[in-house]
Amino acid sequence: MSPREARDLLSAGAVLVDLREAYETNFRVFDVEKVLYLPWSTFPERIGDLPRDRALILADASGIYVREAARLLSRAGFSNLGKLSGGMIDWDGEGLPVRKDPDFELGGQCACKIKTRAGRNPLIEKDEARPS
Repeated sequence: MSPREARDLLSAGAVLVDLREAYETNFRVFDVEKVLYLPWSTFPERIGDLPRDRALILADASGIYVREAARLLSRAGFSNLGKLSGGMIDWDGEGLPVRKDPDFELGGQCACKIKTRAGRNPLIEKDEARPS
């Protein structure tokens, strides 16, 4: 479905399931009422965490993983599913609501050198801030 179709369903009570990994959600997140973060790397093991009583809209960065996620959910008995076409890229490109933290925007010369503007990994910082 298009980003605007997804927004309309989300406004009517659907839940957005964000399949992006943590490093992809540090800078930019969907600014909608109900979002569940279920990274693709743990998705198959965490399907049971999803509500069965609400429509689910699957989203990722560009639409790569949503088809396989929908297939897995269908096999698990979920039926009220939607797939966001173009993921966060198209959602943001259409000017739909997004929250951004510029300190964690990824940048670099190539994928092997990508880092945040702050030059640190926010996940490590979060882990270090937790008491043992």
